[in-house]
Amino acid sequence: MTAEQVKTGRRLPLPKGEWRWVVVFAAGGVLILPTLVYLAGLATLGPYDGGLPAFWGSFYLALLTLKPTAWLLVTGPYGLFWLLRLARRALASGQPSA
Repeated sequence: MTAEQVKTGRRLPLPKGEWRWVVVFAAGGVLILPTLVYLAGLATLGPYDGGLPAFWGSFYLALLTLKPTAWLLVTGPYGLFWLLRLARRALASGQPSA
């Protein structure tokens, strides 16, 4: 970010096509991951009081109240995507294998 962008409050846009990935991974973090967490908890810890609908309710309430753990679940897939992207870039720019 340049000093001018800081002064005017303008932000750098995401790279072209990046919003598609943000939406896909956020949707997965909001719709799919809570279900997988519930199933993992069911298998390891036993039943959740109220079942899956109660778990979803607790999760979405945690999102609305800005609990970091809930937001980590939502943003985690996109963060993992970025880590894998950076790792691939680092490996591609590394020394050629012998």
